[in-house]
Amino acid sequence: MAKKHQSAGKSHAYLGVFSLAMINCAAVINLRNLPSMAEYGLGMVAFYAFSVIFFLIPTALVSAELATGFPEEGGIANWVGKAIGSVWGFLAVWLQLFSNVVGFPASLAYLASIIAYATGYPTLAENNYYIFFVILVVTWCGTWVALHGIQLASILTNIGSILGTLIPGIIITALGIAWLTAGHPPHMKLSYSALLPTLDSPEKFVFLLNVLLGFAGLEMSAVHAQNVKNPQRDYPRAILLSTFFIFTISLLGSLAIAVSVPKEILTLESGVIQAIEALCAKFAIPWLAKWLAWLMALGVLGWFIAWVAGPARGMLATANKGNLPPFLQKTNAQGMPSAIIVWQAATITLFSLIFLFLPSVTVCFWMLMAITAQTTLIMYILMFTTGIVLKFKYPNVKRTYTVPFGKLGMIAIGITASIVCGICYIIGFLPPEEIHFENKTSYILLMAMGNIIILLPPFIIARFRRPSWKK
Repeated sequence: MAKKHQSAGKSHAYLGVFSLAMINCAAVINLRNLPSMAEYGLGMVAFYAFSVIFFLIPTALVSAELATGFPEEGGIANWVGKAIGSVWGFLAVWLQLFSNVVGFPASLAYLASIIAYATGYPTLAENNYYIFFVILVVTWCGTWVALHGIQLASILTNIGSILGTLIPGIIITALGIAWLTAGHPPHMKLSYSALLPTLDSPEKFVFLLNVLLGFAGLEMSAVHAQNVKNPQRDYPRAILLSTFFIFTISLLGSLAIAVSVPKEILTLESGVIQAIEALCAKFAIPWLAKWLAWLMALGVLGWFIAWVAGPARGMLATANKGNLPPFLQKTNAQGMPSAIIVWQAATITLFSLIFLFLPSVTVCFWMLMAITAQTTLIMYILMFTTGIVLKFKYPNVKRTYTVPFGKLGMIAIGITASIVCGICYIIGFLPPEEIHFENKTSYILLMAMGNIIILLPPFIIARFRRPSWKK
């Protein structure tokens, strides 16, 4: 029987299966990835199939077993810490938090471009100062929401997922189908041979990194395990429900854009709203584009709030074990890690300055997304390794959900998924053909520097941490 926690005389409010699934959808589904995959036409099906088989499904299976077997507060930090040590657990949650801190400016740049189109000033989407201003405002407003507790964040995340992600995704798909059934010629080749993407240069593989990043995040909801009444039963159900929504909307949305919109008019940071505008114009319903833009803006806000609140709580769990100084272990009256959340917002602001120093919004957008993907993949390698280690280290721990075929299944899934993540990490150092970066060596060095800046701090902190930091 699940405990009903008491806080300040009030009963603890639990998250249901649907709420947890919507947190997953908000954390994972991001319509900004659809245009980049439309670049490959029907060949995107191969990329999506590869990513689902070798990344999304392994992530769902392994994180479901870990969350139901080890549902304590802390999520991935707790899992990795139990498996290979607290320093590596700290590194895992650090990467979970900081890979998103680096990625937040890119995602909020996408939000800024949506707002620019929705308000009738599309040229602002290429204005670096406008982009920086929007990032600044949304970061601190989202931080304020996250500080007011997981229940408020959950409500806004649910609203953002349904109105801002699921509904626009369904409408984009419907418009693409309507385009074909109305007899319009598709803007991509529809044949069996087109199912295989053209990979005539290494740079063609780069967008596979984008697909994997688009499917990342299912493990994040594990930090809410203490807020689920029966995590052993409800967590796997939420994983299955959210996996269905994630895959369906991602694939059908990308196909709809590729069928109905010429890829030449799409840009990475504004492609979704450009596609919607083009589709709505062809069906003489331009007013719908404005409404969808505002709904999508709401979806990005829901995604942002989910990620501001989730990893910060995971970081608190490992911070309380002595991995961060006491001033970063502070919580507020709502039980939220206030010091970490504010520190997170300040770091996002710092990384957002890249938009003031690099001339192209598109280049800034891609580099931030690529570094985010690379550091996220390192975190997943740690998670898949952890799944294998804990299977042997704690064989008698009850897991309501277990990976098929027991230890052998976990080994096969963990090793295969880790190899895929490692290959994609290396691919991430290559600039895609669509990004016109004059000096590839400089690009690779900048990417390497970004990785080092994110990876080193946990080891430096571990070197200088004090016993007094531990609660």
